[in-house]
Amino acid sequence: MSALETVKRLTERMTGWGRPESRRFAALVRQRKPHPFFFEDDGIIPNHPRWPLIMYRGALRFPDDLDPAAVLEDLFERHG
Repeated sequence: MSALETVKRLTERMTGWGRPESRRFAALVRQRKPHPFFFEDDGIIPNHPRWPLIMYRGALRFPDDLDPAAVLEDLFERHG
C-alpha cells in the first residue's frame, strides 16, 4: 500500500469519514441543468470567446458520514 493510501485510511479512521460504497454512490450524483458562464478576456486570464465555464449546481451530495474529497476522487476515477 502506498504512503498516500495509508494516510487516507488513517484519516478515515480518525475523522469517522469513509469512502462511498459502489451501491451507494449512484445516489450521490444528481442530474442538474448546466449553467454556462461567458467571460470577456481581461488580458490577465485567457478566456475563449465560444467555450464557456459550465457549472452544475448541487450535482453531488456530500453526506456527513462520507469524506467529500473521497467522493470526488471516486467520481473522477469512475469517469477516467
